[in-house]
Amino acid sequence: MNTLKKIAKWTGIVLIGACGIVLLGGGKITSGTLMVVTAFLLVVLAGKHLVPRWVGIVLVCAVLGLVAWNISTTDLPGEVSGNAMACTEVVDTPETGIKFLDQVLYIFGGFAAQAEP
Repeated sequence: MNTLKKIAKWTGIVLIGACGIVLLGGGKITSGTLMVVTAFLLVVLAGKHLVPRWVGIVLVCAVLGLVAWNISTTDLPGEVSGNAMACTEVVDTPETGIKFLDQVLYIFGGFAAQAEP
């Protein structure tokens, strides 16, 4: 059981860091930075018990909540808003009808567009 807990912990840390890198590449600098810093802090504090476990869980949930809020503020290309839109590369992503999922796919599409040669 101890091995399973370690595998789950390190898998979560790697996924948080990878999501942070995708967010950075997709143009969400604040969210990406928060995720990468959180992953680094989790790596540093992985074996140490400097703070109670519930404090760490609350902080990680707060960071993930801030990231979700930041993602939800993403303007999709077809949306009309009062803000002037910058001339940026339009990423073609399928519409699912779920706004948050469409925003996540748009950010991932921006990351993939920058990653291709």
